Formats: sequence, structure tokens, C-alpha cells
Amino acid sequence: MDETAKEPGRHAGTYRRHLFVGAAMAALLGATPLHAQEVPTAADPEPEQAEEITVTGSRLVRRDLVATSPITTVGEELISDSGNVTLESTLNNFPQLTPDNTSTTNQSGGAGVLSVDLRSLGAVRTLVLVDGKRFIPGDVTGLVDLAAIPDRLIDRVEVITGGASAVYGSDAVAGAVNFVLKRDFEGVEASYQYGETTRRDGISHKADLVLGVNAPDGRGNVTAYASYTRRGAIFMGDRAFSANPLLADAQGVFQPFGSGNIPGGLIGINTTQIPQLNGIPDLNNASGACPVANTGIRFGQNGEPLPYCRPRDQFNYAAPNFLLRPLERYQAAVNAHYDIASNVEVYGQFFFTRKENSFQQAAEAVTPSSSGQSPGTVLIPNADTNPLFTDQQRAFFAANRGFFDPDGDGVFTLRNVGRRFEEFGPRNVSYTADSFGLTGGLRGNFNVGERRWNWDAFYQYHQSDVTALRQNLLSRSRTTAGLDVVLVGGVPQCRNREVSGCIPVNIFGTGTLTQAQADFLSVDTTTRDRFDRTVLGGALSGELFDLWAGPVALALGAEYRKDRFSTNPDEVALSNDLAAIAVPPVVNSGEFSVREIFGEIRVPLLRDVPLIRELAVEGAIRYADYSTIGGVTTWKGAVDWQVTDWARLRGNYSRAIRAPNLNELFAPVSSGFIGGNDPCVAANRPSAAQKQLCLAQGVPQQFIDTLEVGGSQGFDRLSGGNANLTEESADTFTVGAVLTPFRGFALTIDYFDIKVDDAIAQVDAQQLINTCFQTLDAASLACTSITRNDSGNIERVSAPLLNIASRRVRGLDATIDYRVDLDRFGIGGDPGTLAFQIVGTWQFEDSNVPLEGLPAVECAGFYGGPCSSDSVRITPDFRAFASATYSSGPLTVRNQLRYIDDVELSPLSPPNQAGTVAAETYWDLFLGFQLREEIELFGGMNNILDNQPPILGFAAGGDANTNVQLYDVIGRQFYLGARLRF
Repeated sequence: MDETAKEPGRHAGTYRRHLFVGAAMAALLGATPLHAQEVPTAADPEPEQAEEITVTGSRLVRRDLVATSPITTVGEELISDSGNVTLESTLNNFPQLTPDNTSTTNQSGGAGVLSVDLRSLGAVRTLVLVDGKRFIPGDVTGLVDLAAIPDRLIDRVEVITGGASAVYGSDAVAGAVNFVLKRDFEGVEASYQYGETTRRDGISHKADLVLGVNAPDGRGNVTAYASYTRRGAIFMGDRAFSANPLLADAQGVFQPFGSGNIPGGLIGINTTQIPQLNGIPDLNNASGACPVANTGIRFGQNGEPLPYCRPRDQFNYAAPNFLLRPLERYQAAVNAHYDIASNVEVYGQFFFTRKENSFQQAAEAVTPSSSGQSPGTVLIPNADTNPLFTDQQRAFFAANRGFFDPDGDGVFTLRNVGRRFEEFGPRNVSYTADSFGLTGGLRGNFNVGERRWNWDAFYQYHQSDVTALRQNLLSRSRTTAGLDVVLVGGVPQCRNREVSGCIPVNIFGTGTLTQAQADFLSVDTTTRDRFDRTVLGGALSGELFDLWAGPVALALGAEYRKDRFSTNPDEVALSNDLAAIAVPPVVNSGEFSVREIFGEIRVPLLRDVPLIRELAVEGAIRYADYSTIGGVTTWKGAVDWQVTDWARLRGNYSRAIRAPNLNELFAPVSSGFIGGNDPCVAANRPSAAQKQLCLAQGVPQQFIDTLEVGGSQGFDRLSGGNANLTEESADTFTVGAVLTPFRGFALTIDYFDIKVDDAIAQVDAQQLINTCFQTLDAASLACTSITRNDSGNIERVSAPLLNIASRRVRGLDATIDYRVDLDRFGIGGDPGTLAFQIVGTWQFEDSNVPLEGLPAVECAGFYGGPCSSDSVRITPDFRAFASATYSSGPLTVRNQLRYIDDVELSPLSPPNQAGTVAAETYWDLFLGFQLREEIELFGGMNNILDNQPPILGFAAGGDANTNVQLYDVIGRQFYLGARLRF
């Protein structure tokens, strides 16, 4: 780790403060229906015969209730009472999970798949299961969309860290999240919930219906579920902190800024070109009206040419962006089982979800180009006589014919053109996702002598269809045809009559585009994706024989899985006619299959000797043969030591692998705009050697000492799949203790250390630029990835997926549960209970080596630089969740606190960025009242104090100026509802 990395022991006072905060929260708050582990307390009588169960994270049938890997269990009440209409909003409260794609993620959230990320290792390294089996992928990335899991059918959620890859297969590098559904629901439950913010936006409606019936002979159950959800959008312009993008000035003070692509259009120029232009008053800023410098020519009302001053004339693009994505969702599910014999059960599940959501950005901002020209280069025949131009525009081009048409052929060449087509309306990308999944199987048991063995054989089919509609985009061919204007009978018409419906246009100036012209220039495009999966599997588990310390348990199994995807853009997209798309999409498809066998064993070593109530070891191994990468092996070893009735120690060491998914292997190259910093810009004071590299990359000689930031202050990042990727590998170590010294009290402490090698990662575009200008090797991968435009500014950076990175996370989880009876403080003669809990995670390390040979970048407790952006989430070095629940008779009252520790500015951030961001605590309240046996009323308020998120600015927080995944950006919200049960 390099000297900039934060050592685990830094700020000893900070960790003492963490302990104080945790103790205070535990004293004031308490337990919800969430448990670090389902453990018996010391005062509980030992059952006459322990029930045989299978613990998440293991396929062994066992008689204990404690797994060798840390497990956190979230109860159904916490989910149903949260007021959240999507699961990720509830689960991300818990510090083991790093918020990934959430409902508040705009464009970087893509199709709106709401994912879960354990230990900040990335959502692709967390496996999501339903009843121990894989669930429907949300889109071609293969990630599960939590919004597709029927929340009112959930009995509990189990979160396991470490050792899961050998048990469940690839993707479980960080662990697994298992949603366990209700098995024997009987009756009718109907519920409705209404919610909104105190600013009267983000209004939501959610209606659920659950029907369950047991077989008359008690041999089975069928439970059916239907749900409808609608949630309104919130815009960045609706909140003060996100209404305008902010950038720190030289003194570290945030100032409004915006995009150089402005309504009316802009021609970017360099200061050396200013003396060559005529007819623009004060272009050289003689009056000092521009606080920085004039860096272009903009076209105002009726096309008047004016000096462009940055930042005064930049465009606020943030206001129409979504801060909360709108959502409409329909769900249906069936969960059934029936005993066809005394020892054989047939079971099946069906899930269907239709989900409509979208992200939105400001109106199309492009560097328009004529067909065949580089971005930003527009050819206008006879601009000085163009009949559609205004008198001021024709006079301007006539006065500067030598600058724009030096060869005198009558074609005026405008370079570095940018424009915001506000006439089109906001760019909206709407997604309609239809997913369904079928699971069917048989399970049962048989006896071998006196020993019972359990078996399970199943089949699954999953399909997800996602249609993306992109609206209000600029057509390159229509722009070319519309700008080539001639007079026919005194009427301006398009010279190219082959373009159907062509309308002459003038894209220079505000108010110059009519609605008819805007409709001609704008196009929509649709892409249809499909992901389907087939799984066949079977498992066998039981006890082999007895040792003097207990039975030896064994589990064996095999699985086959095949994943396929296809992407089909429409003709508009395939024609390479979209002005803002640097690389046109292609029809694409891919598939892989995997055959796996696995085994798991538990061997008891000692029992009922001094300091050892029970000591056992466990092991698991899985061999997988992928059609893409070949054979790989994962394994784990674990120790389970029950010291006394109330103290248990556990440890786990495992080797995990993750094969590249379909999206990583086969995704076509795509582009996306990001903010960035160019070392060649004169303000960055490049060295003589760096200037030589700048020249070699295409910075014109006349600009080498005066190069200025391009109008857009960023560049396109190209990314896509890589069929040559290989598997990742990870070593996971966990060790912990479970203590239950007296009735109602439980304490768990677990240390984790996960190191991922050959991690599949997209190289950060800015990291490539920085590496290029540090090494000064023009032939290196970093330098050859950079492409510059005619003015010398970076136009795009190719940032491919490679097996190059390494990741390491280390930390400590601690959970305290305490439940106390309050017989004297009940309501109406009913006894009362008060439950206390705190769940805390210390993140000692979250380091990343982005490229081989580079120092590690530490991000635990840091923001800014490589540690946060619009798409990079912050990892605080301490988070906690705490709650207190009082229950008596018909009344339930729950207080909750969510704590996020302070974060410091990364040493790798620009020096003028803001400093430490203070800690944040959110307070939530829930009240439930059983009006009658069959009627429950409930309501609550989240973020009662209406805490606003910290302002990090655009560089560290993206368009919303903050980390929208980690912090509450919505503000105070309330919800009310009712449940009917029969």
C-alpha cells in the first residue's frame, strides 16, 4: 500500500468515538426483527430433540443453529414496516451492504436494476438467492433486480459473508443474500400504503394481495401474490443542493458551473484565434466583462454572434435530471408444495414482474457533425448567403470567410461546434422490463439404516426482456441535409431532396429553430435485450456415521446452468446516425454453460471436555467447468468451537472464484460522457516532456502553450466486453464469536478479510490519462487509449475491461441484541416488551490496485478523486444501524437510527476540493396499531429531522453534487397504510 493509503490505526480518537457512538446508540435504541444469528440464549432449556435444519451458507443438514460463516437475518416486519416500496432501500440501511444501484441513481443506474453489494466489492460479486436458488436476472448484466422479488412473501432475509462460492458457485465472492419465502401462509392479506415527502413530491402508492390455502389433508399449500406499485419522480431542480452543478474554485469554494453545450450553439475557439475573427464585440474581453476568458462564439437571440464566457454562459443541465426515478410495477407470484407421498414432496414457484422506470437528462447536448466529419465539425455550403440564416449571421460569416473557408470553395467549415437542443425537450431513457421465472422440483428423504438422508432435484427457467426507448436525440444525417439550403422559387429548401420530409434548419441561435424544424431533427431509438437461463440441479445430504463426538454430515450435488443473452437495436441506432453516440451499437448475442459438482462435510472432533462443549471442522469443494474459461475449483475450510453453553467461536478460510459474466464477455463497445482533467491544458502547467507527449497525441503546435479546457469539461469513455477475460480469484478469511451470557442478550463479533486478484475491472479513464502522463510512454496502453479532437482537447478515452485489478477489504462486524419484558408497562393489561439492537461495521481497508505496477488506492473513509463520483460509491470506515421496539397488545412503536461516519478528502483529489464531510445520523419512526384482529393501521416517517445530504460538488458527487446512493437525498418522508387479514 502506498503512503497515501489510510492505515487501519489512523485517528485512534476516531475509533474511540465510534465505540462511544455505538454504545450510546445501543443504550438508547434496540432490536427490530433483525438478528445477527438465530442463537439460543444461555437460559433457554435445551430441546429434547434438536430440529434438523439447513443453514444458509451450507447444504449440510445440521442440528445446531449457528453457521461457521457470519449470517445476519432480517425479519419480515422490518421490510413491511419500513415504508419503502423497493427492497434495496431497506437492506442498504445495514452496514455490511454498500448501496449500489438505487432508486436515486439516475443515468449511471442504467436500466434501473436495484442491486445489492456486500462489502463494497461490487454487485457482481454478491450472489442473490431466493429459497437457496438463483433468481431471475434483471437484464443482460445478469444482476438480480431486487424490485422483482415479492416483498410481502418474504419470511426473512439472510445475509452471509465468506465461504459461499464453494457452496453456491460463482458470483458469491463477497457472499450471498438469500430471500426465504413464506411456506405455509393461510388466509387473505390485503394491504395498501401511501407515501410522499413533506415537499409534496415522490408520491407513492403500493397495493398488495396475498392468498394462501392449505390442502384439506394438510399435505401441502398454495400461496399466491399480486402487487401494484407506482411512484412519482423527484427532479434535481427540486432540491437546493442539486439544483445546479457545483465545482470548487481555486479557494475551494463551490461555484455554479455547467455545460459548454448551450442552447443556441457555440463555436469553441482558442485565445490564439481571437485576433483572427471579426465582427464580435469585446471578443478579446477588453472590458473585463468575462471573469475568466472568452473561449468561444455563441449565438444568442435571432442568431446574434456573441462572445462565450466560461463559466458565465454555461448551461445548468442538472435541473431536469431525476433525483428519484419514477417507477410503475406489476407483480404476480405463486409458491406451492404438496406431499405426493409420505417422504416425497413436489414443489413449484412462479414469478412475474413488469417494471417500468426511466432516467432523464437535460436536452440533447452534442458536438453535431456533418456526415463523414469528426465530432464537432459542421460543413455549411455558402454560409454567407444561406437564406435561412439571419442578416447578423450572414454578415458574421462573410466577415470571417478567410477563417472558415480558407480554400475558397464556398463550403464553410465550423470546428468545435457544440449545441444544446433544448427545443427537443429532456432526453429520457425509459425501460420496460418483463421478467418471469419458473422453478419446479421434487424433494424428499429416505433412510439408510437408522440414518435419514435428504434429497432435492429441481429445474429452473428464467427470462428477462428489457426494452429501452431513448427519446429526443439528434440525427446526424438530418442535420447535414437541413443545413444545406438553397432557394427554389424564392423559398428556402433542402438541396438534398432524397431525405424524406427534409426541412431547412438553422441550428445557430436561440429562437431560430421552429417546432417543425426540431421535430425533423430529433429521432427516437429502441433497443430490445433478452436474457434467459436454464438450471438443472440436485443435492443429497445426510449423516455418514457417528464418531465419539457426534455424527459426520455430508452433502453432495451437481448443477448445470446455461446463460444466454441477445441485444437488438433498431435501424436508427444501427445506422450510426445518432449524433451523440460515438460508437454505434450492434446486434449482439452470447452464451456460456457451466457444469458443476460439489461436496461439503462436517466432522466433529471433540465434545464435552474442558473448555470444549463441541469442536468440529467443516470443508467444502466445488469444481466447475465453464464453456468460456475451462475448469476452476473453489473450496473452504471452517472451524466451529462451542466453548460453553453461551460462548461459540468460529473461523472460515475459503478460496472463491468468479467467472466473467455475459455482459463482461460480450457487451458491445459503448460510450458515455464523464468529467475529467487533461494534463495538456495550460492551467495544469505541463512539463516540457509532457508537452512533447501532448504534441504526439495531436495537440496543435500553436496551442501547446495556451490549450484551454474544452467547453464540455469532459470526454467520452468507451467501454465494452472482452472475450479474453479469465476468472477472478479471492481469498476470504473470517473469524468471530457468538456470546449469549444471559437470557435475551446476544453479542456477535466477526472480523473479515477478502482479497480479490485478477479482478475484472474497467480501467478508470482518468487513471489511464494520469498513468500516461506519469510514465510518458506514448506506446503504452494508457497513452494509446487517448484520442484528441482538432483543437487538442481529449475527445474520448478507451477504457476496456481487463483482469488487471486487485481489491482488498478488511473490517469488523459487531451486533448487540437485548430483549427485556416490561410486564408493568403494558397496555390494557397486556405485557410489554422492549428490544434493543445495534449493528455496526468498521471498514479498516477498501483498497484497489487499478493497474499493475501502480500503488494501492485506499478508499475506506475517503471521498473524492478515485473514491467517489457519480458512479463510484463512498465507503465510510464506520456505519451503524440501531433501533428500539416497544410492543404491547395492539401497539408497536419502533425508533431507528442510521449512522454514517465522517469521510475525509482523498489525498488523490484535487487540492482545491472541500475537506472533511461530517458524520450523518438519520432518525426514522414507525407506529402500528391493531385496530381489530383483522385490521391493522400503520404509518411512519423516515428522516424525521429532514437532514440534507452533504455537498461534495460535481467532481466527487456527480450531477447531484452528492453521493446519492449513500446519503438520503429525498428528505423527510411519511407513509400511511392499512392491512386486512382474514
